[in-house]
Amino acid sequence: QVVLDLGTGPFALFAIMAAELGAGKVYAIEANKEIAQNARKIIAEQGFEDVITVLEGFSTDIALPDNAKADIIVVEIVGSIATEEGAFATILDAHKRLIKDPTNASNWIPSRIQTWAAPASYTLHNLFTPPEFDW
Repeated sequence: QVVLDLGTGPFALFAIMAAELGAGKVYAIEANKEIAQNARKIIAEQGFEDVITVLEGFSTDIALPDNAKADIIVVEIVGSIATEEGAFATILDAHKRLIKDPTNASNWIPSRIQTWAAPASYTLHNLFTPPEFDW
């Protein structure tokens, strides 16, 4: 199987796990050049440089080699809020271009993201009355 790891990070954890679990090919995409270099180093130390290919850049700007499509996509670009780190646009683009069967929820890890609540503050709150506490 072909696995795509979006936002692999400095240690390429999900990419390495996919390789350890028998993925035939893993593409690990990382936008930050220094982080991508570190991921390559870790992958080589673990002996998976023949299985895992690190691609630098934003996934929305990258085509997989030979126009390959993934069987499974692992996404770790979700922050405290589901849409953080451009997750919606990134996942939508991957849905359109980078996966063989985009409608099968079992081909996505995670298969669903949702924000239930988001903290908020009003930046001018202290102009109305002296605050009892400061946010």
